[in-house]
Amino acid sequence: MGKFIIEKLTDSIWGKKEKPYSLSKQLSRLITYCCVVAITIQSVVMVGMIINQYVQQEREDTLYILESDNAKMEVKIQYLEEQVLTIQHNLGLRSFFQSQIYNEETVTKQLENSVSVFSERNRMDNSNPFIEKIYLFNPKGESICQLYYPITVAEYNTLKIKYENMYTEFLNQNRDFYFLVEPDQINLCMYLYDDNMDNLGVCIFALNRQGIESNYHNMEQMGRYSWSIKTQEEVILEKNNLLPREEDNLIATSFRTGFGLTFFAAVSESVILSSLWTSVLITLITSVILIFILAFLAHLLSLYYVKPLETIADKIKQVGKGDFNTKLDEYRVEELKNISETFNEMTDHINKLIREVYENQLIAKQSHIQYLQAQMNPHFLFNVLSMIGMKAALNGDHEVQQLIYKLARLYQGKIFRKNEPVIYLLEEMEIADFYLSIQNSRFGDKITYSIHYEGGKEEYSNLMVPRLSIEPIVENAVCHGLEPKEGNGHISINISKEEEVLKIIINDDGIGFDTVAEKEKNDDRTHTHVGIWNTNKMIHNLYGEEFGLKISSVPGQGTRVEVTLPVRKGENYVESNDSR
Repeated sequence: MGKFIIEKLTDSIWGKKEKPYSLSKQLSRLITYCCVVAITIQSVVMVGMIINQYVQQEREDTLYILESDNAKMEVKIQYLEEQVLTIQHNLGLRSFFQSQIYNEETVTKQLENSVSVFSERNRMDNSNPFIEKIYLFNPKGESICQLYYPITVAEYNTLKIKYENMYTEFLNQNRDFYFLVEPDQINLCMYLYDDNMDNLGVCIFALNRQGIESNYHNMEQMGRYSWSIKTQEEVILEKNNLLPREEDNLIATSFRTGFGLTFFAAVSESVILSSLWTSVLITLITSVILIFILAFLAHLLSLYYVKPLETIADKIKQVGKGDFNTKLDEYRVEELKNISETFNEMTDHINKLIREVYENQLIAKQSHIQYLQAQMNPHFLFNVLSMIGMKAALNGDHEVQQLIYKLARLYQGKIFRKNEPVIYLLEEMEIADFYLSIQNSRFGDKITYSIHYEGGKEEYSNLMVPRLSIEPIVENAVCHGLEPKEGNGHISINISKEEEVLKIIINDDGIGFDTVAEKEKNDDRTHTHVGIWNTNKMIHNLYGEEFGLKISSVPGQGTRVEVTLPVRKGENYVESNDSR
């Protein structure tokens, strides 16, 4: 029987013997089982300790909160008593209390200087004061006041009438202290006496009700509570949400003041039991979460032990997919270290062979670039053009001489530099400028152009571009865009750079073309836009697929070609008039 149970437990942990199993999975399962048992035992012990110690600690903490709230109120009552004494002993107010000749503005200022409702001690919280208004009445019924909140003249007059009525009502009560509770404040009316206990007058303090209630906010969050402010005759303010059965089992505290007030605060003991079950529940939830965390850590631990084997398998798969730059780390285990060294030596040898093949392919690609550049340019006889230009000059035809000079510079001085795959941007733009100038002279206003350098031409003086990366696009725009167009046409060239990308945008308002149809004819060397496609192919070969041409054209509206090149810098370009 015992043997059967052990075999069953083994099968549940490791799986049945006839099925293959994952080493990391079985290690995770075993470690998780052990952690579950340990945490369960620990949770039972913790719950017992909580039940034994928590009640006493919570009782002390709850009583501390109640006493703290009452202590804060006691400090405010003490502050109120100090203000009463200050007013009674203020000699600057004696002329007012004795109904002598006085200046109302002066005595009001004296009240503000001696009793400031804006004092930090008068704050209940960040937004509410304790004393909101102070009204003083002399035996003649005349009054002065100090207010916490600013009010209008109309409100001031309304308040004055209200407190004069309250003053009259207090005099009829024949009591030392009189409390009038309003929705937003508690008015405390009292007599003021001098050192000889002679009656000076009456003082009314308007206490902010919201500020007083906010003092007991912490206690109210406990759930079952009761707090009150009482005199011997009446309840001034009270909040109570206790059940009848809870009124005999309270944690309570109270204190009395010199104004005949008793402050009382209490919380039901059921709050402790409620928080106890909450703590037990938190402990259980924490234990469950801890089990999941440990299960996850167990899984990571198992992966740690089998990860090298999985890594080796993944690296072999990468090599099988053609990634020969992958390497294995060095391991401290001798067998794994031997595998790693052999694997890395193998990939190094493969990379060496690939590098040799790549160099041969690079040579072939460079030859192909030179072929594309040569394909785009027919040869002209510079010496013949020079001779024609000299004859035109001798005959006094300087316009023809300038045209021949520009054509000679176009073909001899800037284009035929076969050993230079890249030239200065400004040289390439000079080639395009020569070509456009010749066409402008040929066709007049039918073909006009503009060249704009964002930031100024000098910003681009040291940038290098592939030779014949712009001029063929300009030539294509003239020949296939503007020449067939009825009426005048314009070509604009805008040059800009953003970080490490150079952009040249060529816009024309010619006849346009169908870009989709042109792409389908890309392999046909006889189609009309071969210069554009060859330029794009040349840029791809030099810099990669992320650079090249973006072409957009609408038949009847024009064509836009955006050339993107990497920013490549050389020495600063110097304008030269010599021909090469």
